[in-house]
Amino acid sequence: MDYRMPLYIQIQDIIIKKIEERTFLPGEMIPSERKMAETYGVNRMTVKRAIGKLVEDGYLVRKPGSGTYVAKRDNKKIDYDDALQGSNVGITAMLKTIGVELTNQVLGSGEISGSRYLNYQLGMERDKTVWGLHRVRLGDGALFAVEYTYLPKHYFEDVEKMDFGKVSLYDYMDAKGHLPVHFTIRLTICDASAKVADHLKVERGTTVYMLEYQGADKEYNIVEYTKSYMNPAFAEYRYNAEDA
Repeated sequence: MDYRMPLYIQIQDIIIKKIEERTFLPGEMIPSERKMAETYGVNRMTVKRAIGKLVEDGYLVRKPGSGTYVAKRDNKKIDYDDALQGSNVGITAMLKTIGVELTNQVLGSGEISGSRYLNYQLGMERDKTVWGLHRVRLGDGALFAVEYTYLPKHYFEDVEKMDFGKVSLYDYMDAKGHLPVHFTIRLTICDASAKVADHLKVERGTTVYMLEYQGADKEYNIVEYTKSYMNPAFAEYRYNAEDA
């Protein structure tokens, strides 16, 4: 997989970051393609392609004759932040507790340079390199989740030598002294994009869980940023109001 960032992906990263930081609010119209092309020094087709992908992924909504808007939260979406300390919240750990055997299929892996969004999520300077791992996760042979994981390459210099279809990512991270033990988590219920639906073998638009988390090691260095899209047929989340 070639992870050198095309311009349209860099524009996607910028827009996503603005949405995540609430610079662009739900329901707000984003700048026009022409304006964004001028602002970022790219052609309009590059911006158009970036916006088209974000519409497909559910970040943005096009309204003909009006403009492009940040997708609003609706009654199908749950979005909350939680922090778990001293816990391993990875899919492997969660499934092991209920006796499910987890296997992995690696979709691709490699270095990523110049992604403002990923470097921001990992708390890294912009010139640092990210290493990405995309996997399909299976529980007892059934498609459970598609997972996009990103690590700071400077903590894991030999990561590209590992076969994560066979080796546990967290076992590897533990061996390097950077096992995630502190987590910040966000759970969203969303509609599966075409790519996610294809990987999970469900219909496009199927409601899925998206678990997004940052993991930090015992020294509170951010060592992981992951998005896991989970088939709701194999997962259930409950909120205990007494903990609020």
